[in-house]
This record gives sequence, C-alpha cells and structure tokens, in this order.
Amino acid sequence: MVRKNICVFCGASSGSKPDFRILAKKIGKLIGENNFNLVYGAGSTGLMGACAKSAIQSGAKVFGVMPNFLARVEKPLDDINVKFTSTMRTRKSIMYKKASLFIILPGGIGTLDECIEVLTLIQLKQIKEKKIIIFNYKNYWDFLIKLLEKMKKEKFMNDNFYSDLIELNDLNKLETLLKSF
Repeated sequence: MVRKNICVFCGASSGSKPDFRILAKKIGKLIGENNFNLVYGAGSTGLMGACAKSAIQSGAKVFGVMPNFLARVEKPLDDINVKFTSTMRTRKSIMYKKASLFIILPGGIGTLDECIEVLTLIQLKQIKEKKIIIFNYKNYWDFLIKLLEKMKKEKFMNDNFYSDLIELNDLNKLETLLKSF
C-alpha cells in the first residue's frame, strides 16, 4: 500500500502555551497511526520538531525540505530524508507537489505565509484536488477564518473556494477525516 503524504505547516518555535506542543505531537501521532507520511520544513525545534518526532515514533516516514541558508541557523531533524534547496520558493514548491493534504497548525508569519500561498494556489487552480485543513486549536486561527469569510462575503473569493478548505478544532474529527481520505 502506497502511503499518502500530509504536509504540516506549523511553528519552528513552541509558542507560549505547552498545549501547542502537545497538539503537534498528537497530530504527528495521528499521521503515523493512520498510515500517512509527513512532509514538513525539516526543523528539529518547536512544533515542527515535535510533530515530526511523533510521526516517526508512530510509523510515518518523514520528508523534510529546507533551504541551505536556513540549515546554517536551524538544525534539520536527524534520521529523516532531507532535501536542501537554494530558496524558500523552491522549498515550498517541493512540499506542495509532494503533499496530498495540508494541515495548518499554530505558527508565526512563516506558517501564515505557507497557508495563504496554498490557499492562493488552490483558488488559481495551480494546486488541484488537495484539501487544506486549518486546525483552529483554541481559536488560534479565528482572525484568519473571519478574514476569509469577509473576503467571500465581499465577493473577493469564489463561492466554491470553501470546498477545498476545512476548518477543524477537534482531533477526533481530524482522525475521522484522515481515515476517510
């Protein structure tokens, strides 16, 4: 059986709440236990590292993509398949192509950038037949969800755009979705 790849975008730091790290570990575990592989930014720290380590422990193969300049300041996780790139743009392009599904966890401006770029490419039909899950843990992404709803209301987004966007905040619902994927 060929495993599908889930791309997770999340923080390279752990954030202000220990719950964020616990969430990242649970997501990694769900990925591995449900026979998926993980594609992510290759980091060993923060939510990225926690998710990847948990995915590995739960049986997933992990593929990281990191630009050369970032590898000089941020150590990639050991014991994963890492692809080094010359630019962030190339990094993201590889991740988008490898992914069958995207999950957005709490993170900073880089996570927001990756989320918005995936949403843009879905709307422009450059990414096709791939869902993006914004995991709105403890309402972390409320501001983004409200902004997207306003864009739709004001007719700056297609009505059918939401068919590829899923907002979740419950791990049981995420697991049910993964089992049906």
